[in-house]
Amino acid sequence: MYDIRDILRKGIDITKKIKAEYKKLQENSGDMRMRILIGVFIRSADRDISYYEQLVENLTDSIAEAIDFGVFDKISSLVNQFARTIGPINITERKPLVEYALSQQKSLYALLVDIQGRMVTGNEETSIAYYVLTDLIEEKRRFILELEQMSQ
Repeated sequence: MYDIRDILRKGIDITKKIKAEYKKLQENSGDMRMRILIGVFIRSADRDISYYEQLVENLTDSIAEAIDFGVFDKISSLVNQFARTIGPINITERKPLVEYALSQQKSLYALLVDIQGRMVTGNEETSIAYYVLTDLIEEKRRFILELEQMSQ
């Protein structure tokens, strides 16, 4: 049986992959301001990972409803497809890096909305998974707004 915790674990894996790419970029950057900006993105990824892990720990078997295998399989496919888009970052200036991060976060936001939509087939909007995804979507929306302010 699959449940929202399995989706959260996939989110943790993706965020760790994104963080690893930012860490490589930070290690290879000689510009102090660029390194500081990258550090902001790394800390954001750390917060996301910590938040996802806390959710996984707090959701017990009794409250984490099962997800239909067909739905979970499609969600896994979408997540894996997104994960394949994460690769080395070869950006050396701050503004293009913020634009890259903004684009990536918007794609992640769209993925979360898509996942939530696939999970709603009836009364699921009252489920724990629905509320967890709603919270994750709202967190992404806030971070996107911060990035949009940075890119101006």
